[in-house]
Amino acid sequence: MVSNIETGKLSHLLQYDQLLHEMRANPTFRLHTFTEPPIAFPPTYKYDRHSNSYDTSEKRRIPAWCDRILYRSRDPSRIENLWYGRYEPDISDHRPVCGVYRVVVKKVVPENRAKELAKVKKLWEKELVRLCAEMAAFYEAR
Repeated sequence: MVSNIETGKLSHLLQYDQLLHEMRANPTFRLHTFTEPPIAFPPTYKYDRHSNSYDTSEKRRIPAWCDRILYRSRDPSRIENLWYGRYEPDISDHRPVCGVYRVVVKKVVPENRAKELAKVKKLWEKELVRLCAEMAAFYEAR
């Protein structure tokens, strides 16, 4: 499995991906109506912490795509994926994923937009402070 990743043969591994299989084959699967952009990045799990090596413990877990972004829309033409990829911090046994989307909305009410934007900015500022404190604590503990 790891040799396929190292040689870039992700399609071989993706045919065994549980989520993709369930979304295609199981009409009763709760997420089957969602969409995921094509995966063009290596599996995001299971790494040895602080390394770029997949699990070398005695368990030798098979690498998998555990971190995903799914979306759903009544009108799929309103959502366009611009980028779907992963980042490479080695502090966890996972690699985080990120998606960039262009979303067309039917109607924008300027007053409502301004209120929602202010809410999002306030939430983001709180989250940024929390993340910075978490990272500082992590690196101070090293």
